[in-house]
Amino acid sequence: MANRAIWNVRRRHEWLATPQKPKKMKRSGRLRIGLQDAMDRKAGAEPAQPTS
Repeated sequence: MANRAIWNVRRRHEWLATPQKPKKMKRSGRLRIGLQDAMDRKAGAEPAQPTS
């Protein structure tokens, strides 16, 4: 009986149905993977494009 579920099935399904909180990320990490650029575009703030 070592692997027996401690809490009932209904509560487990309720817990799994709730969305998890997003992970906290620093701005530098978001910039590294390109997520910050996408967030800026979605917000409507266009970053300054180099004119070369």
